[in-house]
Amino acid sequence: MNTGALLLFVNAILTTLLSAGIVIWILRKEYLPTIKRLEEEEQTNKNMEFRNQMKKES
Repeated sequence: MNTGALLLFVNAILTTLLSAGIVIWILRKEYLPTIKRLEEEEQTNKNMEFRNQMKKES
């Protein structure tokens, strides 16, 4: 088996995994606070809708 070709293939795989990991880390760092804020707003809206529905029924 050609050792040079195997080395290049392994290098390409490791580079791809490292790059993907860095991109995921950066995106999570940048967008996680926004995602959490939007989820909290959504939960608040659901709670308000539930309360309004309960008031209408009573």
